[in-house]
Amino acid sequence: MSGTESDDIARLAARLDDASAAARNAYRDTARLIRLLTVLSSPSAPDQLLSTALHVLSEVFNSDVVCVVSVLGERFLVTTASGLAEDDTSFGDGWTLGHAATEAAVTGAPVARMLADGSEDVPAALAGLGLRSAAFVPMSANELLVLYRSNGEAFDGTDLHVLASVARRLAVAAQDRERAVAIECLARSGHLLAPHLDPDSLMHTAAELMEQLTMSDDAWIIGIADGNAYQRAHHGSAPEDRATKVARPVEKLRAWEYATKGEIWTATARPFSGTVPRTVLCIPVLHDGSPILLLYASRNRPRPFSAEIIEIATILASYFGTALENAGLYDELRRQATRDSLTGLANRDIAKQRLDQALAQGSAPFVGLLFCDLDGFKAINDRLGHETGDVLLRQVAERLQKALRTTDLLARFGGDEFVAVLGEIESLADVTDVGRRLVAALDQPFELYGERVTVSASIGGVLGARGDTTATSMLRDADAAMYVAKARGPGVVEVFDDAASNRSLDRLGMRSELQRARDRDELEVRYQPLVELKTGQVVGFEALVRWTHPERGPIPPDVFIPLAEESGEVVAIDRWVMERACRQLAEWQKLPGWAGLTMNVNVSAIQLRQADVADRILGLIHRTGVLASDLWLEVTERSHVGDDATMATERIRASGAHFALDDFGSSYSNLAYLKQFPAECLKIDKSFVAGVAEEGVDRSIVRAILAMSTALGIDAVAEGVEQPAQRDALIALGCRLGQGYLFAPALSADAATRLLLDPLTDLAAS
Repeated sequence: MSGTESDDIARLAARLDDASAAARNAYRDTARLIRLLTVLSSPSAPDQLLSTALHVLSEVFNSDVVCVVSVLGERFLVTTASGLAEDDTSFGDGWTLGHAATEAAVTGAPVARMLADGSEDVPAALAGLGLRSAAFVPMSANELLVLYRSNGEAFDGTDLHVLASVARRLAVAAQDRERAVAIECLARSGHLLAPHLDPDSLMHTAAELMEQLTMSDDAWIIGIADGNAYQRAHHGSAPEDRATKVARPVEKLRAWEYATKGEIWTATARPFSGTVPRTVLCIPVLHDGSPILLLYASRNRPRPFSAEIIEIATILASYFGTALENAGLYDELRRQATRDSLTGLANRDIAKQRLDQALAQGSAPFVGLLFCDLDGFKAINDRLGHETGDVLLRQVAERLQKALRTTDLLARFGGDEFVAVLGEIESLADVTDVGRRLVAALDQPFELYGERVTVSASIGGVLGARGDTTATSMLRDADAAMYVAKARGPGVVEVFDDAASNRSLDRLGMRSELQRARDRDELEVRYQPLVELKTGQVVGFEALVRWTHPERGPIPPDVFIPLAEESGEVVAIDRWVMERACRQLAEWQKLPGWAGLTMNVNVSAIQLRQADVADRILGLIHRTGVLASDLWLEVTERSHVGDDATMATERIRASGAHFALDDFGSSYSNLAYLKQFPAECLKIDKSFVAGVAEEGVDRSIVRAILAMSTALGIDAVAEGVEQPAQRDALIALGCRLGQGYLFAPALSADAATRLLLDPLTDLAAS
């Protein structure tokens, strides 16, 4: 071989190496963006969004410390971080950094540096970490994203390009979330100030709203009278401080100079006792041009308030001032006529008025009502006396009040009966959720004159539609539901669906009938094929339960499955379906050519939390004679299998059985959940498959899910494939498996057997 040929080969080899490296880098950067964009698209709160994003940035950019810092003069105050302990001094004291951070803040362009020992670009608090490279990336006008590495690898131009894009998107996403949360809270809760009948109640509601609207850790309302300031209300995590309750000269308040001019004060300071610096916002409430109250909000770490949040808080202050003037119009006689004298709660008349008002106006489609009756109260009252019983009722009222939302009203109807009027309800599930919170609020024992007693509540609920329901009918149905709950045992929540009129009582009857459906042979397991999209070859089946009522006819799964979950019957149904499906799989695998057939079975999160679930499933696999590796357990993405199921899922997975995440994309779709749950397959929700044949959001989402599954090394199955164009688009995007009516509906066992014996079987009538 000549020298020229050797040189050509060397050049070609070098070009091939360069191309391979470029491909690897492109794949790496794509994977990074997919993970980060997934975080940015998750419906999390602003703080959670930042925390999760920094954690992912730390992983994908191999960084030891990733922080968001606020630029305040020559100081860089850490607001959120990954890689720092929660009590790290960096959050309180901030950093002094060198020219690189300043350059990034001034120019608005990312800056990377290699770091030597003693570099001024490393804060003193991190000097012992052996950091060797850093990147300073602008997020907004006064915020930087800072990354540190200790492995000696530099942040190159591609890293900075990706980081610059992510930093801008992260800042916008966090700001949008913060504004959206605040606007939603203001729209949902601002009007709650007006109905208050006394200033003290109004003060506490306003403090709670101030803390929520500004997404702060604490909110205070400071009253001003005769040149002195004193605390009127507080809401938040800070311990009560006696010093803030003692009247003191207003001149000692750092915000007072601004308040006298009607201006807003915001600063990083230590507004009350303690050494942790807070970012503080103070908005005055004026009367005749003079401040009569100060609304404080504070964040435990130096995280500035955005202009949007300050604007929304100012609107709240205006609402508050108006409501305070209105509250002054009510005299003591009026308050006594509308309040329960024992508990201070609203009485029956006020609850009825509020219910009428909620049914007449509001932004949400429904109103909820909960009727609570204490279990075992009479025995306590008889044993310990009426005075002790009164103390218990006051403590119960306090706990129930704290468990409600700010939009709700709690009233005492008399005796041991309480009613909660729930405004701004979106669905029946909202009523159930609030009812369960009330039950949980009574879990802990009560202290009554040195004796510990326990009491629970039976709760009946009803959902009413505005314009179609009356307060009288809601009270009647909620009372009836309460008696149904009491018949089922203490601490039970029973909810009627009044919005569906005749379906309310009918639903309870259906739930009862469902519990007997298996014994009456009304349930059936059907099997929908999973196929290779390119060939149509069946590779497995998904077992689906169907209920045919002898009088009602077929009951849709989205109707009876929630009923089964509410009653706990879903566990027994899951086990029954799994056993039927495994036995059927064993029979099919005996057919010629079908030894490798697999079976997918849906498993509820409730079942996975059962203490013996792993033993039951592994025992069933052994009894039916199928291989664990041929069984796929599907859990819906929205079911949120918690940490309490981790041991069971690990045992099941270790046996060889597989887990699939069903309806993927329809809920949070976050990588943290994929990390927690051992999924080996993502089933793409049919709502996205429906539009995959056209360029648009659906196609982009499917492409992203497929890219994610490829990056994670797991399978993907497209659900709800109904048209050839959808199948072709999925194949073009690289999807291998699918199921849907294009191939076959859910089949009876006999029809599925015919399909396996003769793939050309006409399934139209199956």
